[in-house]
Amino acid sequence: MNYIYALIVGMIIGISGVQAEEDFINRLACVIKADGTIARGYKIESCELKGTNEYVITWKIPLQGKIPQGVVKTNFSATIGSAMTEPVEAGLITVSLDKDPNKMVVHTFNSKGEPAARPFHIAAFRDY
Repeated sequence: MNYIYALIVGMIIGISGVQAEEDFINRLACVIKADGTIARGYKIESCELKGTNEYVITWKIPLQGKIPQGVVKTNFSATIGSAMTEPVEAGLITVSLDKDPNKMVVHTFNSKGEPAARPFHIAAFRDY
């Protein structure tokens, strides 16, 4: 009886572990310093600072388009925030998808709406 119980529990854990891994792969996150350096992240490939306030983020997996599982759609959230413990000036942030399915473009601004470099956090959630 204990053998059968252990086998069933093992199967349940294995199945739920696979599902959790599949769900987790659809979550991307990063923290970018004002100079464009990646402070930390999950599934982020690179970040390029172009000019004063444009950051092009490349992810290791597509944010949009067709994949074997279906058509990827991505929702995201972004906020101005410190990379670690440094103080952060107030600001605004905008995010848009790029024509390249693995990229997004971020613009940061000061509190007056003028282009300004700011550290930020992004969380992206893929769905298909």
